[in-house]
Amino acid sequence: MNLQFWIRTIIWLVLASSQWLVHTHASADELPKLGDASSSVISAEQEYRIGRAWLRQLRAQAPIIQDPLIHDYLYELVYRLASNSDLQNPQIEMVVIQSPDINAFAVPGGVMGLNGGLLLNARSEDELAGVIAHELAHLSQRHFARALERSQNTSWATLAALLASVAIAATAGGDAGMAALATTQAAAIESQLRFSRSNEQEADRVGMQTLARSGMNPGAMADFFEALQRSMRYYGTLPPEFLLTHPVTESRITDARTRAAQLPSRPNSTSLEFALMKMRAQILFAQDTNATILDLQTQRKNSPQILEAVEYGLACAYRKANQLDLALKNINQLVEYRPQRITYIATKAEILGQMGRYDEAATLLKGALKYSPDNFVLSTLYASSLIKIKQEDEAINILRYQLTQRETLPLLWNLLAEAHGKSNDRLGVYQAKAEYYYLHGRTMSAIEQLQYALPLAEKQFQTAARINARMEEMRASLNDLNF
Repeated sequence: MNLQFWIRTIIWLVLASSQWLVHTHASADELPKLGDASSSVISAEQEYRIGRAWLRQLRAQAPIIQDPLIHDYLYELVYRLASNSDLQNPQIEMVVIQSPDINAFAVPGGVMGLNGGLLLNARSEDELAGVIAHELAHLSQRHFARALERSQNTSWATLAALLASVAIAATAGGDAGMAALATTQAAAIESQLRFSRSNEQEADRVGMQTLARSGMNPGAMADFFEALQRSMRYYGTLPPEFLLTHPVTESRITDARTRAAQLPSRPNSTSLEFALMKMRAQILFAQDTNATILDLQTQRKNSPQILEAVEYGLACAYRKANQLDLALKNINQLVEYRPQRITYIATKAEILGQMGRYDEAATLLKGALKYSPDNFVLSTLYASSLIKIKQEDEAINILRYQLTQRETLPLLWNLLAEAHGKSNDRLGVYQAKAEYYYLHGRTMSAIEQLQYALPLAEKQFQTAARINARMEEMRASLNDLNF
């Protein structure tokens, strides 16, 4: 663990990101005053640069969900909400942590982190959206800059101890983290978190307004709070890790319901895609796939009607258990029922690929792209299939276009490096690997890849100039976390 990194930056998780703590002092109706004071401490440009640097380091520390379907579903939901939030420039960088725990965080500069456990535990898309809307409110209200201004008189020794404890909680698990946290002076912790509490109710209020503007149920946020509180009874004296650092009280639930009642009332949305992605996450995190298959088979047997999510879950579970014929049978039924459903087509292509039937997968995806041009999920899987059937040039073109839309997604750079490797393009491999390493916080390794690339571009003046400029950008970024 890079402790220096965490000490410099986990302050966001304590002072500015999602603490989900109850506010007991500040007026809930008081709008934030974002004047020169917070901007004089840290500018929006600095927040952006530092946030991206923090994300690169996070990728080096934490397991990330690379699944294109889950990532795309959450990405689209985040942007739907961001477009209806108070963010003036909603350029969100999203990362999905491969953890079944419930957690979310917002880092200055527009970085959104979501645990896969949110999909597992949210009962509706509106509840999931409530968490995201809350995080977006932290960003739009610039809580980091305001908290950093207040913390300037804080003892850095005390803060360092607190941040190191939070870092342990984030990377080593709840028990170890909370044991470490207990060693930090309680009074100092209370002092650091008080301002964050005053932000939390503000984030609840602003987040519910975002839900309402997005056509979703603002009461879902209180529903999620209540479900979390009820879950504590099953954990004895040690509640879930999320609730240890994100307390939910009766007063907070009551306040959230009161505020929701003042906004347009809507029922929770019935989103098939949410149900499918929730099932996909369940299979991803299942420790006993065979037991999961038996459970889903029982649900299918006892249901008076066909449940698409159950059938889809079985297809995914059969695939994970390498029962590929059964997986293909299930997904074929769903594709026949909804022939243009991207999730079903993509999952069928994944199954065909696992069976080694890459030509069929490529044909299926190519056909789907005709009615959904440039779709991220279909394009990513299509490029992967093309690489397998030695059509690297077409794969490279597809990936390069996708990178114009999602330039900082490591998955795309990794596939591009593979495609260049298959076409024996060493220059392309080095450049793509450099970006992949850089996005994972391995800046010196990224620069080394570009140094390997430079001699290969000696007769390509523009390419060489771009490589040199990129190396300088990467070197400069090494100081982005110094604030």
